[in-house]
Amino acid sequence: MPNHYFDFKQFRVEQEHCAMKVSTEACIFGAWMEPTVHPDRVLDIGTGTGLLSLMLAQRLDVNIDAVEIDADSARQASSNFASSPWSSRLNVIDQDVFTLAQSHKNKYDLIISNPPFFTASQKSVDEGKNRSKHDTGLFTKEKFAAALVDLLSEKGEAFILYPKPEADEFSSWVRENSLFVEEVLTIYNQPKGPIFRTILKVTRMSFQPNHQEFYIRNGREFTQEFNELLKPYYLYL
Repeated sequence: MPNHYFDFKQFRVEQEHCAMKVSTEACIFGAWMEPTVHPDRVLDIGTGTGLLSLMLAQRLDVNIDAVEIDADSARQASSNFASSPWSSRLNVIDQDVFTLAQSHKNKYDLIISNPPFFTASQKSVDEGKNRSKHDTGLFTKEKFAAALVDLLSEKGEAFILYPKPEADEFSSWVRENSLFVEEVLTIYNQPKGPIFRTILKVTRMSFQPNHQEFYIRNGREFTQEFNELLKPYYLYL
């Protein structure tokens, strides 16, 4: 069983009431994403514990809206935000992102999301876990890509974390909505292993995608690039 909390250097993430716990790939995502310009407004879609917002707030002096449809997760994120050094800059919106996209007049310069992505796997009897983990029903890649069109500012950048097959599918819907993948980070657990996760950077500008690779371990040891990336956050580094 995962711990009910996860301590970082500058904040703690309580996660007892969240379906999606703190994960290695989410920590890599939160540490790696870097906007090219300082954003005026940030949106975290499906914030869960609030991890990504907290990691971003640690290094960027910016106001962050964190949208979360699951009531238990929204309360947990609110509590984590309130306990952090950046509570005045972090705001939870207890709502689904598609309603927000239709009603919200303000655009965001930076959007971050570790969205639900399971499609064919067996669902849980826990509806909260299904909302957090499954890309079916209310939350689909098609609707998600369309929502980015409504929410991204003209200079806006969106960073999205998916497994490889889901990243490819989402990229197709991005193109259907006249958005573009500017950057791709492919994450591997091991140098010769299969692709573990993919991070996409999506913008309104047409670019030839820049491809990078990232390795978590080399054998049993964490790689130097992993340690350097997570050093501002992990207690043991």
